[in-house]
Amino acid sequence: MMDASGDGSYAAGGPWRLGRLVGPASIAFFAFLPALVVLLLFVGAVESDDVATDFGQFYAAAEAVLRGESPYSTAEPLTAWGGPYPYPPLPAILATPLTALSLELAGLLVMGVLVCVALAIPWVLGVRDWRCYGLLLLWPPVISAIQTGNVTLWFALGSAVVWRFRDRLLPSSASIGITLAAKFFLWPLVVWLVATRRVAAAALSCAIAAFLLVLSWAVVRFAGFVDYPGLVRDLEDRVGSDSYTAYIVGLDLGLPSTASRAIWIALGAALVAAVVLLARRGDEKSSFVLAIAAALALAPIVWLHYFALLLVVVAVARPRLAFVWFLPLGMILTPGSGQPTPFETSWTLAVAAATIGLAVHASLADNRAVARRVGYAC
Repeated sequence: MMDASGDGSYAAGGPWRLGRLVGPASIAFFAFLPALVVLLLFVGAVESDDVATDFGQFYAAAEAVLRGESPYSTAEPLTAWGGPYPYPPLPAILATPLTALSLELAGLLVMGVLVCVALAIPWVLGVRDWRCYGLLLLWPPVISAIQTGNVTLWFALGSAVVWRFRDRLLPSSASIGITLAAKFFLWPLVVWLVATRRVAAAALSCAIAAFLLVLSWAVVRFAGFVDYPGLVRDLEDRVGSDSYTAYIVGLDLGLPSTASRAIWIALGAALVAAVVLLARRGDEKSSFVLAIAAALALAPIVWLHYFALLLVVVAVARPRLAFVWFLPLGMILTPGSGQPTPFETSWTLAVAAATIGLAVHASLADNRAVARRVGYAC
């Protein structure tokens, strides 16, 4: 309906007025709200004496290293949940400079750095849509990764570097090698390198990981080296029920432990097989996305912050704002840890699967579009 002026706008204000609201609304949602959430995260952590919860284990292990002691045989448990230090020595060694600060100050510094790391990940992957940067700071797994002060976002940045510099030997190999020496988690990326015929990079990444593992363990005189596999198994037994894994879903459904474990391993193996298959077909992007998915699927312990790796998945598949960027917000229902209910576990994995599925769909569509353009050109 035209107004009396006959200029084409609606009597209720017209679409031009709605357009005027879009800009301020975008700024409010994608800029002010994330800034407020991050500010409240820091304020809440200080007020609740809950600064960088997981960083405390690295800080305590670093102090043990500086005293010439083993981080694996201290009298006091080093983790918030009362267990021993569960990582190889490298993260503890890298944390030693931070022991010059108090634990709280060091934790706040770590949280601040992790905010920067989270923002660096999409930048490395070529994302230039400013709205994506604000939105990712609203993702519950990213917030959890910052608040807990662990290594997840560093692993995500390492994965981003692998993709960005996939055709350069040293950056890609060093990124994977360092992460493997800190935690044997992103090993499916080595499979991806081999499947995409980057065998030299895969071999060098394993060599770098082995060198750093031996070197870092030599610093602590190989204390805990023999017993480390048992320590990892004990950790899984102690806190594995908190995990967001297919194995836990099987147990929640009433399946026997053996059957649940078989389904969990079969799912991971299928993802690794898909990594190889898609890579052989020339679809490196979809294959890379599924390699990240395989790392998450095969990890025996997965907490909320692990899903911050979905940032790499989404940024690789969609470097501009799209629906898939909003999906991880669904994990607002996901507790960071603490015995999630069967619904919470299933919901979290469903959100992660939907995010990965849409990312793969987008990557496959891009691959088909490229193939059509090549066909037309020919």
